[in-house]
Amino acid sequence: MKTQNAAQPRPEALPRVQRHPLRQALLSVAIAVGTLCGAGAAWSQSREVVIQDPGGTYGEGLRRLVYDPFTKDTGIKVLTVQEARGGPRIKAQVEARRTEWDLGFIFDQEVSQLDAYLADIDYRKLSPEAQKTVASLPREAVRPKGVALQVIGVALVYNKEAFPSKKYPKTWADFWNVKDFPGKRCLPQWSRFVFESALLADGVTPDKLYPVDFDRALRKIAEIKPHVVKWWLTNSQAPQLLLDGEASACLSYTGPVARLKKEDANAPLEMTWDQAFTYYDFFSIPKNAPHPDAVLQLLSYRLDAQRAARVAEATSVALPSPRVYDAADPKLRDYWTNSPEVEKKAIKWNADFWGAKAKDGTTNEEYGQRKLNELLGG
Repeated sequence: MKTQNAAQPRPEALPRVQRHPLRQALLSVAIAVGTLCGAGAAWSQSREVVIQDPGGTYGEGLRRLVYDPFTKDTGIKVLTVQEARGGPRIKAQVEARRTEWDLGFIFDQEVSQLDAYLADIDYRKLSPEAQKTVASLPREAVRPKGVALQVIGVALVYNKEAFPSKKYPKTWADFWNVKDFPGKRCLPQWSRFVFESALLADGVTPDKLYPVDFDRALRKIAEIKPHVVKWWLTNSQAPQLLLDGEASACLSYTGPVARLKKEDANAPLEMTWDQAFTYYDFFSIPKNAPHPDAVLQLLSYRLDAQRAARVAEATSVALPSPRVYDAADPKLRDYWTNSPEVEKKAIKWNADFWGAKAKDGTTNEEYGQRKLNELLGG
């Protein structure tokens, strides 16, 4: 089986859509001229802001509920660039001294890894309403160079119709137990979450997951490998495999499942938050961002609790604030990854471990990915 060390997709990642070539060229030239001429003041007066956008349902919700109303209220146009991975692009732009983005979203561990390429966020310049939301966020969600605007869930999801006995898999030990819980499985083709799930299935308790025992996890993954019908790469694949009956249980992002259940309460897919994983995506401002004042205005707009609640209601991607949760429709927030019930059960994914140096000099995530690729390719 051919494998690849693929970047993890965003919860709503779509194929990259390029901005209009002429606009892209003009923006690049303008930034270069501004850099050469030291035109920082001119940029701060610009009436536009350039941000990375996830695309998909989430991106559409942000455009309808945040970007377009923001433009109407402030006159500042929001230009979006669809890109699955923000970190590498931010690093490349800053190193080239041609920063084009004002805001990008990056993985938890990248906030520290990209420290030299990110600007400090001046939280004092946010609106009073936004500052209240920031104050309500978990401590680990607010950092000098990044703020978590979305909390993502990954869980065991199954198709009820695949288990006529009505005995459903609820833990990763159940997932690995294909005798009592028959059927094919699907897992993502990357090290994060898969290694932790394997260790939990092997009897490791959540408080002992880290540091990850790579060898033990790989032995357990080898057990389930013959029963995995698909090592998926895009977030939509797992729910579709379950709906099509190709798999009975999968490790899946929770957002697509939550939206499906919202649209069709009778959909056969169910998920368990026991031994699920949650993690943050951070929004950061690249160094030398072309529109620093405008981006803080947009951040203020996005951090308004009522507006953030409407976004989460529409997309099932929650902002990790109790103020936002309280402002939401109780009928729509049950599947949110920051609900009190979920926070009691889910395991916080350890970004510090996966971003740390491995024994071969790479990061633990890169090392784990290489070992997983070797196993899947064998």
